[in-house]
Amino acid sequence: MATKFRVYKQLLVNTPKIWVAKLDEDDMIDEFDTFEEAEDFAQQATQLDTTGRKYRVQEVEVGT
Repeated sequence: MATKFRVYKQLLVNTPKIWVAKLDEDDMIDEFDTFEEAEDFAQQATQLDTTGRKYRVQEVEVGT
């Protein structure tokens, strides 16, 4: 198993209880090798998201 850092996003804007890796089947899962890369991406995504959706990083174990 390998450790990755996955970016999760709020499913519903202003509802901090439900976080998802993908909003729909066409959405991509954003995973990074380092926390810093993932955090940079999450911060940028939060700033660029015009809906006000928040993004966060979580460490995950993934198969190789």
